[in-house]
Amino acid sequence: MKRRLIPVSVLVNYLKGQIEDNPVLHGVWVEGEISNLRRPYSGHWYFSLKDEQASLPCVMFRYQASAVAFTPKDGDKVMLTGDVTVYEKEGRMQLRAMTMKPSGMGDLYLQLQALTKKLREEGLFDESHKKPLPPYPMSFGIVTGNDTAAKQDIYRTFLNRWPCAQLTDYPAPVQGASAAPKIIEALKKADEAGHDVILLVRGGGSLEDLWCFNDENLVRFIYQMKTPIVTGVGHETDTTLVDFVADEKANTPTGAVEKAAPDYHEVEVRLQNASRHMEHAARTQLERWKDSYAFLSSRPCFTSPTKLYEDKAMRLDTYREKLLNISRLSLTERNRLSEYTHAMTQIMHDEISSCRTMLNQKTASLQFSAEKTKLREENRLQNLKAELNDSVQLEKERKKTALGHTIALLDAYSPLKVMARGYSVVSKNGHTVNDIHMLSVQDEVNLRFSNGTAEAVITNTEGKEERDGGKEKDI
Repeated sequence: MKRRLIPVSVLVNYLKGQIEDNPVLHGVWVEGEISNLRRPYSGHWYFSLKDEQASLPCVMFRYQASAVAFTPKDGDKVMLTGDVTVYEKEGRMQLRAMTMKPSGMGDLYLQLQALTKKLREEGLFDESHKKPLPPYPMSFGIVTGNDTAAKQDIYRTFLNRWPCAQLTDYPAPVQGASAAPKIIEALKKADEAGHDVILLVRGGGSLEDLWCFNDENLVRFIYQMKTPIVTGVGHETDTTLVDFVADEKANTPTGAVEKAAPDYHEVEVRLQNASRHMEHAARTQLERWKDSYAFLSSRPCFTSPTKLYEDKAMRLDTYREKLLNISRLSLTERNRLSEYTHAMTQIMHDEISSCRTMLNQKTASLQFSAEKTKLREENRLQNLKAELNDSVQLEKERKKTALGHTIALLDAYSPLKVMARGYSVVSKNGHTVNDIHMLSVQDEVNLRFSNGTAEAVITNTEGKEERDGGKEKDI
C-alpha cells in the first residue's frame, strides 16, 4: 500500500489533536522531582519533572505560578495538576501545570504555612512578649511523654548540670490527634504549680508525628502562660510552632535543659569569687577606718587639749596684773574694777571649763564610735566567714548526693545485674555472639553467667528469615 507524503506540521498538528482531545490527559496528577528550573522576567516557569525512568517537560504560566504557596527549586519533589499538550514549534510533548504542592507534605505543609503566617501577624511570635528565664531556677515542671528517651535524657542532663533542681513530671501524650488537648491540660497544671521554669520536650519524628505541636490552641495557651517555658521538640532540623511562641527554644530535649538550668560548676566558681571579693572589701574598709581613727587621734586638739585655752589664760593674767597696778584709782573705782575683774575671771574660768568638758565629751564620743565601728565590722567579717563555711559545707553535701546518685545509676546499668536475673553471654572464639547466623552446628561456645562460666556445643540452630510470600523459613 502506497502511503501519502505529508509535511511535518501536518503530523505534529495531528498528534497535538490526539493528545489534547484525550480527556484522560486533562487535569492529570503527576509526581516527580524538579530539574532545570528557569524563571525568566516574563514570570513563567519552565522546568522538567523527572523520576528514575523518565523526564517530562513542563511549563507553568505566570498567573498559575503566582498562586504557588512556596518557592520551588531544583531537586524539590512536587505534585502537579495540569493538561498534557504539544508545543508545535519543537514538536515536543509537555505538561501545562495548573497547581503545584510539595510532595510528601501536601496539605499539611500548606496548612502549617498558613497558620504560621496568621499567628505571626497577630504578634504571638514577637520577642517583646517573651519572658526572661531566672538565672538560678530551682523548681522545674517537665511536660513530656511518660517513660520516653527524651525524659531520660532530661533527668541525666539535670543530674550532671544542676543536681539541686526539683523536677516535677506532668506526663502527656506527645503524638496523635488527641495529644494537643492533653498537653494543654498538663501545661495548665504546671503553670498553676508556681514553678520557676517549665520544659516542653519530645524526641524527633516526622512532620505527622510532631503535628500536635503545631496545634493553634496549644500555641495560644503557651502565649498566655505566666511561667517561662522552654521547648525542645524533635531534633536539630525539626521546627514547630511551639518553638516560635516559647520564651526560649532548643533543638533537642538535652538542649532545653542547657538553656533553662545553669551549670553548677560555673556557679560554684562565681560563688567562690564573690566570697573572696566580699572578704577583701570588708578588710579594706576596716583598715580605712583604723587609719582614720589613728589620724584623728594624733591631732593636737586630742594630744594636747590645754593648748586651746593656755594662751587666753596667760592674756587674762596679764590684764589682771595691769588692773591691780592702777593705784591712783579711787577706792570705789578699784572696788568696781575688782568686781569687774572677778566677774571676768569667773566668766573666763567657766568658759574654759565648758571648753574642757566639751572637748572631753567629743574625745570620748569619737573613741566610743571608733570602737563600736571596729566591733561591728569584726562581727560582719565573722558572719561572712560563717556564711562562706556554710556554703562550702552545703556544696560538699550536694556533690556527695550527686555522686551517690551516679553510683546507684552505674550499679543499675551493670551487666552483672542483668545476668543475675537468669541471662548469660554467649561467646565464640573470644567474640560475643549477638546473631544466630554467627553459629553453626558443632560450634564450641562459652557461656558466661553472673557466678561462673560453662562450655557448650551447638547441636541445632533455628532462626527467622524475612517473610517470603507470607511464609517463614527456618534454618
